[in-house]
Amino acid sequence: MWNRVQTLSIRARLTLWYLAVIFLGAVLFGVASDGILHHALIVEKQSHLLGRETRLLHMLEANQSQGVRDSLETQLSGYALVTHEGNLFELRRMDRSLVFPLSEGQAAWATPYERSCLKRSYSLKVIGGAPTLVMCHQAFISGQPMTLYLGSSLEEEFDVLAAYQRALLLLMPVIFLLALLCGYFLSRRAMEPIDRMTRAAVGIGIGNLSARLPVPPAKDEVQQLAIAWNQLLARLEAAVKRLSQFSADASHDLRTSITVMLATAQLSLNRNRSDDEYREHLDRIATECRTATTLLDALLSMARSDNFAHELSVERLDLCELVVSGCRRVEDVAEANHILLDWSLPDEPLQIEGDKLLLQRLLGILLDNAIKFTPEFGEVRVELGAEKTHALLHVRDTGIGMSHDTRRRIFDRYYQADLRERRTKAGLGLGLSIARWIADAHRAELTVDSVPQKGSVFTIRVPRALHDTIEHPAETLL
Repeated sequence: MWNRVQTLSIRARLTLWYLAVIFLGAVLFGVASDGILHHALIVEKQSHLLGRETRLLHMLEANQSQGVRDSLETQLSGYALVTHEGNLFELRRMDRSLVFPLSEGQAAWATPYERSCLKRSYSLKVIGGAPTLVMCHQAFISGQPMTLYLGSSLEEEFDVLAAYQRALLLLMPVIFLLALLCGYFLSRRAMEPIDRMTRAAVGIGIGNLSARLPVPPAKDEVQQLAIAWNQLLARLEAAVKRLSQFSADASHDLRTSITVMLATAQLSLNRNRSDDEYREHLDRIATECRTATTLLDALLSMARSDNFAHELSVERLDLCELVVSGCRRVEDVAEANHILLDWSLPDEPLQIEGDKLLLQRLLGILLDNAIKFTPEFGEVRVELGAEKTHALLHVRDTGIGMSHDTRRRIFDRYYQADLRERRTKAGLGLGLSIARWIADAHRAELTVDSVPQKGSVFTIRVPRALHDTIEHPAETLL
């Protein structure tokens, strides 16, 4: 049954819950009000019997003080004649013998109590087919202790109670019907903002991610949900825009490299050429292969950085050796571009803790950028120094430099400065964002200082003891 309820719509479940609450409330109200009314009627009848007893005792006391000579039986008979429900009146001595009425046949309605009635006690009896409340109380009459029984019919009170119960039973279906209608109406009003959000969400696709869900004015959970979804759509729109731009650039660069390689190879196959011409063509193909490889390597690195889920492979490293190997790796590239590559190292080995492959990648990105944007006969210089707790690595170049706005955004993913007119030097906006990610993974500071047309200086300030600064390396890379 519960599983079937769970499959219903939220609107139907809200209506059922509302109906269940109203049903429970109506039942509790009916039971409580019926009990309260019953108690009130009994208390009122008890007060009535107490008043009759008081009047009887006052009458006997008044007759005694006035010297009335009639017997007790005669006085009680007169009282019974002029009193409503006088037939429901008994007086017995302590040995349970009758004082009034005079015969047991007339007193058959009251069953003597097993116990003495020193305190007033009440009981419900059926007398003549009608419910009756009987009071028993021990009192002193004519100087003797006697037991007084007074009865009063509850027929009218119970008729009132029965009429109230019938009214409740007749009103229950009406209440349930109204509760059902009100529950449906309220649930529909409550779900109206959700319906509007659903209709708006259905209309949002990859082609119109700029659309947003309507935000209700009420400061409630629905408003928070709409705001959260709009924030998600904004992030998704920005990501799709960056991805679309990057895909277009990457597709163009890959297509250009493949086209050049294919054309060069076809020309070489079409006719015989000299060794120098073949060497030139092979060198051109190799260059384009390196360009495509760099692009694919950047794509794989970005995919890794976006979904990095393993810890750093931390080991003890000699930063001097890492700098030398990194410079040796791009030495031919610098020479081919007629750029002087030099490095300066401290006299003593500089030990740090870090991931060797990632740090090689970081240095390679900075050197590749320095060579790429330095004109012929320029200079690229790597300088390594040490502080007490950190190592300092500077990559200087005499290249074209950067403006203030470019420096501010240079580490943003997919950002490219306005250098597209130099197609052989065009980038993808990925390298420096990867460099920043690697630096952050090592708790290092990566900064840049640049002057247009005079060159740039990238500085890495990396801690020498990585374990002292990273407690949860896996979380750092997420």
